[in-house]
Parts: sequence; C-alpha cells; structure tokens
Amino acid sequence: GAQGLFPSYLAAPPAPPVHWPMAARTLFRLLADYNAHVNRALFKILEDKAPAGALERPAGSYFDSILGMLNHLLVTDLAWLNAYRQSGLPFRSLDVPALDFQHPGWRKPLYQDLASLRARREAVDAVLQAFTSELTDEQLEGDIELADPRGQKHRFVLGEVLLHLFNHQTHHRGSIALALDGAGIENDFSNLLALLTPR
Repeated sequence: GAQGLFPSYLAAPPAPPVHWPMAARTLFRLLADYNAHVNRALFKILEDKAPAGALERPAGSYFDSILGMLNHLLVTDLAWLNAYRQSGLPFRSLDVPALDFQHPGWRKPLYQDLASLRARREAVDAVLQAFTSELTDEQLEGDIELADPRGQKHRFVLGEVLLHLFNHQTHHRGSIALALDGAGIENDFSNLLALLTPR
C-alpha cells in the first residue's frame, strides 16, 4: 500500500481528505503543512546523521554551506511574511512576535547554530500554517500591495506571490538535498505522500 512508499520517519498526522476541484485556500494550507512537515524531517536528518562540521562546510552554493542555505530560507520567509504584515491587509495571524527580526543581509546568517535555527524555523512554520488557515479564497484571488527593500510599491495577486514563497522553499530544499547527497548523507525527506489520505 501507500505506507511502503516512504520511510517511517516521514509519518505524519493524517490530514483531512481533499475534495476536487481543490479550493485555493485548501491547496495553500496543504503547502504550509507540507513545508512544516518536511522541515521537521530535514532538521531531524541533520541532527541525527550529519557529522561534525558538515553543515558549515562549503557546499558549492551561493549561500556557501548547508547552514547558509537554511538561514537563507528562514530569512526569505521572514521577509515575505513581514511584507504581507505591512501591506495594510488585516492578517491577524501575522501579528505575532515570531516574525520580528532585523534583516541580516541576503548572504549573512541569522543563526550560527542548528538548534537556534530549528527553533525559529518551527515558529515561523507555525505562523505560515496559521496564515494559510486564516486566508479566504477571495483574499487569495485579490490584490496585495507590497514594498520592496527600496520602499517601492508593487501590486500582486496574493495567491500568486504566496505561491512564489512556497516554490522558493522547494527550490532551496532541493539544493540542500543535493549537498547532502554529495556528503553521502541519506536524506529522503521531501515526500508529499506522507500528508495525503489514500482513497
């Protein structure tokens, strides 16, 4: 059955069944749940299997190392969520201390150790789950005005720019998986099947 398609460490609480056609809100909640789930699985692999120094070692990435890539993912998610928070739209789920931060710069780490990084990652992932639970299909189809780092305003469809956030996460987790492959560390952590309900 489906249980044999992914390792036991990917086990997750059963998700409610999805009905097709899938509403946009349901899809984004699934993406937020997936993000939180695979991040937990990834950090467990890093804690259990990565030898000393492996996370700081140069990995052939623009962000230098696995730790650098993990920091970049966190900083980028924080930057986007703060942009949503400052958009003027009434998102109560984003009015939380977990999103408060000073941007360190795109190639500078927010955290130097895995434990602190994991704690903040889990807090931000919980905010993403609350945010996608709060959103309505009407909000996802509507516009949001966001300011870039220079203060210039840009208007997007909220669902489209939110999809960019989740796509960006997947891209960099793929880069981390490639670095782990190169280091000989088994890392099958990205299976969406763990969150799907077999029919």
